[in-house]
Amino acid sequence: MSNTKINILFIGGAGFIGSSLVQRFLNDKKYGVFVIEPALANVSRLDGLNVSIIRESLANVESVENIIADNKIQTVVHLVSTLIPGSGYDDFNREFQNMIFPSIRLMEYCAKNSVKFVYFSSGGTIYGNRNDMKPFKETDEQKPISYYGWSKQMMENAILFKNRTEGLKYLIVRPSNPYGHGQNLHGRQGLVAVAIGNLLDGKPVEVWGDGSSIRDYIYIDDLTTIIYQLIDQDVHNQTVNVGSGRGYSVNDILAFLKIISNVDYKIIYEDARPMDVSNMVLDTTRMHNYVDIELTPMLEGMKKFYQDSIETVRK
Repeated sequence: MSNTKINILFIGGAGFIGSSLVQRFLNDKKYGVFVIEPALANVSRLDGLNVSIIRESLANVESVENIIADNKIQTVVHLVSTLIPGSGYDDFNREFQNMIFPSIRLMEYCAKNSVKFVYFSSGGTIYGNRNDMKPFKETDEQKPISYYGWSKQMMENAILFKNRTEGLKYLIVRPSNPYGHGQNLHGRQGLVAVAIGNLLDGKPVEVWGDGSSIRDYIYIDDLTTIIYQLIDQDVHNQTVNVGSGRGYSVNDILAFLKIISNVDYKIIYEDARPMDVSNMVLDTTRMHNYVDIELTPMLEGMKKFYQDSIETVRK
């Protein structure tokens, strides 16, 4: 039996999703796990893990290519982005120069050297709005309404172009809205996390709009298990929605949190933002064709996250 590792590189592997995904792959001893993060990035989520952390920026794409070659990387997982749904044009311009353009060059390298390219897109923003409540399929038209969603669409189009013209082997995953342990409670995105953070800080929860907008949520452990299975099965040249396939309104989520915490916290409703999608639920038929998983119910996942957050605050 061969002891040769399958080496996998996570670009942006120290964040909320990346660190959980790294831990999932480390559970399978056949993988050698490498992470690239910029020099000033916080990598504390990876403390104590048997992972090779390399300090480098994707903007220095030639150096990244050398890292791939030197470590015999077989799969690159691209998680990095500096944008959030509320980002504006200046942020997008920097993203294009420092992330998107170097990523396209990296795709060329991967195509030439038979390295699989796995890209984390966004099921929550790439489709945009539509009038009906049907779940979005991977084949539905993309009409992003934010610079964040547009950046994801640009990356996806570049991947498909490189596949057609240079034979790039790829997997595009479109996650819905992940939540759970390890998520920043005081960040600028992630309703469940921010609501829990504000509750524990004794602050009101701010909502953009009237709370009726619907989202698809997925517990972080479910997300990482699904992505692991897709990569481990070598699913390729496919785009796959990754979500629960169920929708919950903002008001539903906040009501769940009141039940879980037994705290009647204050909610402040602000004007809706034009870049926010009103309703988004993913069709996960394709996902379930590839993976066998029993998803964590929303209330159960939120309970776990709330308890984890209390323990984290106490430390």
